[in-house]
Amino acid sequence: MVCPNCSSENETGRKFCKECGSALVIVCPACTSPNAPDSKFCGECGAALGTSAAPAVPTVAPPAPSTERRVVSILFADLVGSTNLAEGRDPEEVRDLLSRYFDAARETIERYGGLVEKFIGDAVMAVWGTPTAHEDDAERAVRAALELLEGVEALGTQVGAELRARAGVLTGEAAATVGAVSQGIVAGDLVNTASRLQSMAKPGSVLVGEATFRATGRAIAYEPVGELTLKGKGSPVPGWRALRVLGEIGGAGRGEAIEPPFVGRSEELRLIKELLRSTGTEQRARLVSVSGIGGIGKSRLAWELLKWIDGLVEVIWWHQGRCPSYGDGVTFWALGEMVRMRARIAETDDAASSRRKLSASVAELVPDPDERRWIEPRLAHLLGLEASPPGDREELFSAWRTFFERVAEQGTTVMVFQDLQWADPGLLDFIESMLEWSKNYPILIVTLARPELEDRRPGWGSGQRSYTALHLEPLADPVIAELVQGLVRGMPSESIERIVARAEGVPLYAVETVRMLADRGVLEARDDAYALVGEVGTLEIPETLHALIAARLDALAPEDRALLQDASVVGSSFTIEGLAAVAGEDRAKVEPRLRELVRKEFLELELDARSPERGQYTFLQALIREVAYSTLSKADRRSRHLATAHHLEAFGDEELAGVVATHYVEAFRASPEGPEADALAARARDWLSQAAQRALSLGSPEQALGYAELALDVTPKGAERASLLETAGMAAGLAAQFARAETLYDEAIALQDELGDTAAAGRATAGLYEVLSFLDRRAEAAERMERALEALGDDGDERATAELCSKLAQARALTGSPGLAVNWAERALSIAERLHLREVMIEALDAKGQAFFNLGRHREAAILARGELALADELGSLRYRAWALLGIGVYINEEDPAGALQAMLECADTARRAGDRGTEMVALPNLAESAIELGRWAEADDALRRLEGRELTAMAEDGITFCEVLLEAHRGRAGSAKERLAEMASRIEEVELIPLRTWFHRARSLVLLLSGDLETAFGEAMGAVGLDPSGMNTPLSVREAARAAVWSGDAQKIKTAIDAMAAIRGRWIDTVRRTAEAGLATLEGRREDALTGYDRALEAWRALESRLDLAFCTIDMAHVLPEEETTREAVEEARAFLTEIGAAALLERLDAATRASTPAPAPSS
Repeated sequence: MVCPNCSSENETGRKFCKECGSALVIVCPACTSPNAPDSKFCGECGAALGTSAAPAVPTVAPPAPSTERRVVSILFADLVGSTNLAEGRDPEEVRDLLSRYFDAARETIERYGGLVEKFIGDAVMAVWGTPTAHEDDAERAVRAALELLEGVEALGTQVGAELRARAGVLTGEAAATVGAVSQGIVAGDLVNTASRLQSMAKPGSVLVGEATFRATGRAIAYEPVGELTLKGKGSPVPGWRALRVLGEIGGAGRGEAIEPPFVGRSEELRLIKELLRSTGTEQRARLVSVSGIGGIGKSRLAWELLKWIDGLVEVIWWHQGRCPSYGDGVTFWALGEMVRMRARIAETDDAASSRRKLSASVAELVPDPDERRWIEPRLAHLLGLEASPPGDREELFSAWRTFFERVAEQGTTVMVFQDLQWADPGLLDFIESMLEWSKNYPILIVTLARPELEDRRPGWGSGQRSYTALHLEPLADPVIAELVQGLVRGMPSESIERIVARAEGVPLYAVETVRMLADRGVLEARDDAYALVGEVGTLEIPETLHALIAARLDALAPEDRALLQDASVVGSSFTIEGLAAVAGEDRAKVEPRLRELVRKEFLELELDARSPERGQYTFLQALIREVAYSTLSKADRRSRHLATAHHLEAFGDEELAGVVATHYVEAFRASPEGPEADALAARARDWLSQAAQRALSLGSPEQALGYAELALDVTPKGAERASLLETAGMAAGLAAQFARAETLYDEAIALQDELGDTAAAGRATAGLYEVLSFLDRRAEAAERMERALEALGDDGDERATAELCSKLAQARALTGSPGLAVNWAERALSIAERLHLREVMIEALDAKGQAFFNLGRHREAAILARGELALADELGSLRYRAWALLGIGVYINEEDPAGALQAMLECADTARRAGDRGTEMVALPNLAESAIELGRWAEADDALRRLEGRELTAMAEDGITFCEVLLEAHRGRAGSAKERLAEMASRIEEVELIPLRTWFHRARSLVLLLSGDLETAFGEAMGAVGLDPSGMNTPLSVREAARAAVWSGDAQKIKTAIDAMAAIRGRWIDTVRRTAEAGLATLEGRREDALTGYDRALEAWRALESRLDLAFCTIDMAHVLPEEETTREAVEEARAFLTEIGAAALLERLDAATRASTPAPAPSS
């Protein structure tokens, strides 16, 4: 036999080459028959073989295998009834089914770290513990067996066959051949016994031996099956049936309460597992929204997912956080818990320790030093460890997203948000932003919520890519019965039927009923289930789940019931110290009672070392807390909320501002009118104001608005109310609730005017500008700001004056009054420089740059933008940096179009990093237009693709349309381009923004030019120039006008276009002028001037890297010069380039011009 790898001769019957060790035969996975290495299908049964011919490149011989005694775990599993399966089915169908089974078995075994030893018919043998042993090998083997059986049943369902498997797992010593591949890995009595044990298992079950049971009992639930008589064994062998996984590896995460069986949700869990796998393999973010009523099984589904993940060999980066139900939730609490979990920060850690752990975590996960310096302070602010850093909400979001993206670069990442119905709107926005901005990272987001979430955020998640909704319906009666039977051994059938009837498909109802019986002493906890130790009797069960929980609470001793009521006010989780403070008792008295409540399954102790709540007590079910709270009287609620507020106040933690505020509000609501209630209202106002400011600083304006409006409810008329109205107006504006924002600002300004506070009224009027700007009412806003400045007077508050002047400069720059804009900007800058108001300086510089550009002072505008960029970097603001880059990209275009494109590209990337959607949505269409003009159309297409699927502003949509229209016209689809522009015409003429109107006219002129309507094209282009003689769209507009004039042979119109260029300077516009002058010289009979001008123009276009303008210049030459004077090289260069980019309209124009070239007319006298 000749080795296919090294060509050495080998004796017949050898399985491996004696020279290089390569396989000489391939064993069929279906029937175990030997086959030649190059066989694709088995010669005995026709099954597909998993290997192809041996590699052509010689391989280095592996080390010789060695035999060692090792403790291993062996898994045997086989299909039950596979012979019957083959009856009546096509052989190819059977082969395909078996191949899918073998593939699934191998994948499952390897996912848990096992090695497939061999397939024998329809059985599989796998081993753990060699070549590398791990202390959890036995547990992983059992986990693999349970999942393998579950997968076989699912496969049967998919193909419409009753397909089941059985398995056996044994742990012990065996002879292991280290270095062996596939068959021959282990040998000995253990192998034979494992095979025999598997044969004794019932279909759909896993049997294990004693050593496996002892090694895995903490993490796996078992039931004994007694002594088993196995063939070849002299004495019976004890066995246990594996039922389910109870915890993470080693039993970590298990609570003290008995865990009910996981029933009726296997399909949902399997779907989430598959989504997690595809998240990793496709490197794509996904959202799974799990919804259902309280007690239906949402949290259990997440727990089963965690247990499954923890058993895998692959490292999955798990994060979870809950949204507390204080009022409308606490700003980004769940996200903060995830960061704490990743950094191993406990809620009880002090600020210094928390900051050290955060720094270490960021240093570990974020390799780039600049990125670390940007991310860490923003995470610290999220955790309440640092004041708000520079930047707005979108930059915070971007930094937080980037942190989790870096985690995802380490491996597939899971983020579970619990109780999302309580989430603040900002958190919902953040989750949606992750799906948009972090879509190319392997991040699976799982949200658990009650149906109320749909009321707060209709259509939650449904507009996102890669979205899966799972609504958990009530379980069927037989499934509830299975749950009760698995939870209680020996429960009478009539009692089970009564529980099932009342449960109405809600598993928690059945579980709480069982716990009620345990409270009464009828049931006793034994191992992993309850045992019946008393008479169930008639079993009077309350009709509702709330009533059932209330009955359990009523059965407690009064002091324990009161302690649970205290805890319900403190929160879903709490420390012993916190509860003791609220209850007014010593810790030593509280702790044993808490342990007893854990034993009775009302509470659980958080022991997970990763959890920020480790060492704290939590309610076993959220419904227990809700029912306990509902039983409190109004007076008791008041006293307990007040005690909790005083306890939390002592920490001085700004992260808790919303929590403290909510406790004061609830205490106020439970108080009768009078001085005491007034005092509580004052404390509530203070904390609500702090909570609103923190929510604003974290980018949750909706929640800030909620806090501010709550504060307004308890704030009388006066300066404090006016300030709160202004805060509420700002929050409403940021939340895009513009009508509400305008109303709040108007009320604030009216009250401030009434109080004579002109400074506050001025600041509020400046804030109102942002709202009216979004409503396209800039002129109205400018008039109001001018009146506010008059009221301030020359000696008024300087900060308010600077803010008003800066906003006025912005308004006037955008509404066609650049001279006024410069004046207002100068006034703002003089004050801002003196008071060191850097944000005002940047905004004023930005407005001044726009105004200078519109006045034709383009180089000054560019210089100002570069200064703005330096100031933004000094401030550390990515958002302002993006603003400056946007200005630079616009202002240097007529000097350096390639540099302008690069600035726009950097602007778009910076805005994306800052999370500044608005600036990115302006930059990308500008980037696309720059790329179009340079002939880099692939980059233009890419820029436009980056905006696909986004929720866009009207201006961004218009910009995209203009760019698409330009590309359509160049590519020969002018008819479609005209139709799209016609649909926009009436609306565009009504907008205040001059640049948008000039952009429209310029786009229409280009479309008409390429359609051959040269007269109208010239008029459209000059119309744009007339609207804004020195504006940002003027250079391109005069170029289109000049081309239309040259192509139509109209010397006078060429002169008109050249005159319009007089106020603009720069290499690009100078080359446009030179090109037009060459055309004019040709029409006037100045051939030498024309030829020299065109030669210089061609050279300049090449230097500017503007290949499209170069091609246009060649077309101009072909229009006006005789054929013999238009260089063939230039024509062929243009044709090759235009063919490369697919510019059909220009190719047609070039061909027409070269065919029609005639001697130029004589100069007119």
